[in-house]
Amino acid sequence: MKILLIKAACTRYYGQTVVPMGLLYLSSALKKAGYTEIKIIHLDLENPAEEALGRQIAGYKPDIIGISAITAEAVSMHRVAALAKSALPGALIVAGGAHPTGYTADCMQDPNIDAAVRNEGELTFLELVKTVERGEPFAGLAGLSYRKNGAIVNNPPREFITELDALPMPDWKMADLERYSGYIPHSPFLYTRKYANIVTSRGCPFSCTFCHNVMGKKFRAHSPKRVIEELKYLKEELGVENIEISDDIFNLDPDRAKAIMRGIIDAGLGLRIFLSNGVRADTLDEELIGLMRRAGVRYLCIAVETASPRLQREIKKNVNLEKTRAIASSLTANGIFVNGFFIFGLPGETLKDLWLTIKYLWSLPIHTCMISFCIGYGGTELALKLP
Repeated sequence: MKILLIKAACTRYYGQTVVPMGLLYLSSALKKAGYTEIKIIHLDLENPAEEALGRQIAGYKPDIIGISAITAEAVSMHRVAALAKSALPGALIVAGGAHPTGYTADCMQDPNIDAAVRNEGELTFLELVKTVERGEPFAGLAGLSYRKNGAIVNNPPREFITELDALPMPDWKMADLERYSGYIPHSPFLYTRKYANIVTSRGCPFSCTFCHNVMGKKFRAHSPKRVIEELKYLKEELGVENIEISDDIFNLDPDRAKAIMRGIIDAGLGLRIFLSNGVRADTLDEELIGLMRRAGVRYLCIAVETASPRLQREIKKNVNLEKTRAIASSLTANGIFVNGFFIFGLPGETLKDLWLTIKYLWSLPIHTCMISFCIGYGGTELALKLP
């Protein structure tokens, strides 16, 4: 069974090209199950012309083609599906990732896409491969959408993986980490540096109306031991000294976060760590901040979104603004570069709300900020409220 995994390209300005972690997790899960003929193509990295990509697909002759996409890559996903169907009409073409999860109907209305994997892919995609190999129907395959007699069938959702340590380590050898150093990373200080982005946990129990539900609303985590094992592998086997942690909420379990930082310190790994996402500032404490500094944390992002108490309640963020200011001050005092996330244009935002946010931002002891404009992505509560 030959499998081709493709990371779609950004067809709108997005600005960042990072290692496709989802595909590395898929590759390792497939190989653990005995499927070793796997190829990964990251379009933003390799940038092949469509004709050349068609030749690659036809030349490899995969039985199954998986295309991973976020919404900024949706146009590319559909183009690649059409190209793949033209090059290999007999191959099964499967879409997966954030966009097919949030916009399943959009994906399944494309005649070039045969099935869509919703939410986490490791178990669903592996079961799909086994089902195809046995020549069995897709009925009952949890987490999968497909067409039957022209109608879209959405099988029941699959339960999220609770024991993340049961998953094999991402297939790091399938990613040329040296090449990614030439592209824009999530953390600006990593530009031109060799780095790896790791995921130590999945899911977030908070209910922010603008946030995705791809990984569910239950926090699930790798053990500190498993995280340290992966970091040791990256440092000792692949020579990686810069680590970006890409969790939804790294510090939800403070004791676990502290254990990870202590493990890094005790192992003497000498890493530079960048938390580009998923840290809730008002749940940080001085002990964890001190451990972060000692472990090598250089960059951390805090998400405020708005300083309007009314909008904080409406978007269900409910962040403690005063504690966040104090934590930001402590982070900078510990030599950690702090970036703040803010959202303008939230539904119902007034000039007064906007002014409160601007004044708060001006008073916040951080180094930089990133202001985003509100978008209600499919699958979010916010999207359901928009006209």
